[in-house]
Amino acid sequence: MVIILLFASILALSIEQIDKINGETVSNECFALENIQHNNAISISNKNNSYKFKLFGIIPIGKAQESKEEKLVKLGGYPLGIAIKTNGLYITSKVSVVTKDGAVCPVDECDIKSGDILLAIDGNNIDSVNQISSLIENKDSVVLKIKRKDDTKEFTIQPALDALSGKNKLGLLLQDQIEGIGTMTYSDGNNFYALGHTIKDMNGNNVVASGGSIYYANINGYVKGQKGRAGELNGSFITLDNALGKITANNDFGLYGQLEEKYDGEEVVLGSKSDVQPGTAYIYTTIDGMVPQKYEIQIIKASNQTAPAEKSMVLRITDQRLLNTTGGIVQGMSGSPIIQNGKLIGAVTHVFTSDPTKGYGIYVDWMKP
Repeated sequence: MVIILLFASILALSIEQIDKINGETVSNECFALENIQHNNAISISNKNNSYKFKLFGIIPIGKAQESKEEKLVKLGGYPLGIAIKTNGLYITSKVSVVTKDGAVCPVDECDIKSGDILLAIDGNNIDSVNQISSLIENKDSVVLKIKRKDDTKEFTIQPALDALSGKNKLGLLLQDQIEGIGTMTYSDGNNFYALGHTIKDMNGNNVVASGGSIYYANINGYVKGQKGRAGELNGSFITLDNALGKITANNDFGLYGQLEEKYDGEEVVLGSKSDVQPGTAYIYTTIDGMVPQKYEIQIIKASNQTAPAEKSMVLRITDQRLLNTTGGIVQGMSGSPIIQNGKLIGAVTHVFTSDPTKGYGIYVDWMKP
């Protein structure tokens, strides 16, 4: 036991002092495996890892063996249609109601904005737009419970009688789910992992998910990214089709859930942040149709993250085909898997608006529910 603890302390010392060994300098922001090997303090092989420890990088003091099984997963890159349900109804905008006395908006004077959530009417919780009519029918006034970020407020309003339908209306355009396009990162056979970041609404607020589904999508066009303006993929999907998977979690590091249909992705070794190093890598993404293509990138920087965090890597698109079409990274590519040395190491998450050829990626290690 004492020897094992000694080995651990020497390993920690070797890593901390790496920039002082053999006169080589290693950035703390870019902890590449090959740079560790250059100092001769540690020798590592990936399948059955053999660690050789040397005191001060010179005197051999022992070695340890670690068995590391390679895990195979199914590669993504396929475009996804995402329909995510919110806790309550998402408020898109205020609208006017045409009454016999003219157009009025019952909530015009209320502090209600696009992106707010309608949680309840007269104390009745709401999760579908179909509930609205029965809750406000024949009522002169109702109490709306509205949530904005972490704040909740109540407003008493008078519904307006619509002259065309003869039904009371609130004067709010509402949605019971938010829809968009993203990219599958990988599947372990039973579950899916996608996006690499949380879903946000039009105001940039995190969407509180209460469920939802993913569907196969078709990319039928794109807006090319330019300096100062992010491009985007244009896609379509049909929610009446069988869902590919059921959403169970949405956090800062991705979208997750259970597969409900068979998913046939190419098998690839699941890597980790220890496999990442600056240099050539590839992303799999779809900019036309439904089939992903492989594009070359360069990993510029790999951060030494010891706990889950966003923006693990800085990458640059170098594949001329992608540069000539989309201009680089565009919205909708989030979740596109990053492959280096035959291993899945992460996913594309962000684009630099100042330079669409560059963006961020997240380590695959952090993509967990």
